[in-house]
Amino acid sequence: MTFSELTEGVYRCGSDRVNWYLVEDDDALTVIDTGFPAHWQQFLHRLDELGYDYTDIEACLLTHAHPDHIGFAERLRETCDVSACLHPADIQRAQAGGEPPLGGLVKNLWRPAILRYFIEVIQSDGTSIQPVQTVERIHDGHELDVPGRPAVIHVPGHTEGEVAFYLPDRDVLFCGDALATVDFETWQGHTPQLLPQWLNIDHDQARASLADLESLGNVLLLPGHGDP
Repeated sequence: MTFSELTEGVYRCGSDRVNWYLVEDDDALTVIDTGFPAHWQQFLHRLDELGYDYTDIEACLLTHAHPDHIGFAERLRETCDVSACLHPADIQRAQAGGEPPLGGLVKNLWRPAILRYFIEVIQSDGTSIQPVQTVERIHDGHELDVPGRPAVIHVPGHTEGEVAFYLPDRDVLFCGDALATVDFETWQGHTPQLLPQWLNIDHDQARASLADLESLGNVLLLPGHGDP
């Protein structure tokens, strides 16, 4: 994936199937999600490209605690002394290394898009996630005093602790896996949609949570999977 600035001070990183982001504000950075462990080297390259180093990372925000979102969070903590910020309902999952929905993935490996994703999981060390040892709790409605000053919106359903991060001054919404902008089962299309039912802890709750995003109006939607 080409490293790109999506809007002022917001950068998309990751792979063709997994996104994580950097937010730049007042000569400091917030990392939003951390992809897979193998994305660590990409993270170092991005810092260098932007003219930053470890000391400029002020926050690590996690939308939820699946392996493709917490990949290098613990390494970031060890290196930059920055604890991951996470909703309390997902802390146990983070401390267990992500607990991916392996049953659903295995049952759907007959789908070419899922098989390709599963191969990426293996190749990117997605089955050997360092447990996230130290977590700062965040809650619905909080405005975080970190670069970008995102507001936290609790949108459970994909996981119990799924959150979105909203940057009101830039009209940007990091929605994690509350929404994708591609059909995860076929990797086709470009429409905001729920992930498949077999990937959500509570599919009905995931749908109901979308009501908490409606009042935001038009935003630049930045998902964990799919294009902006």
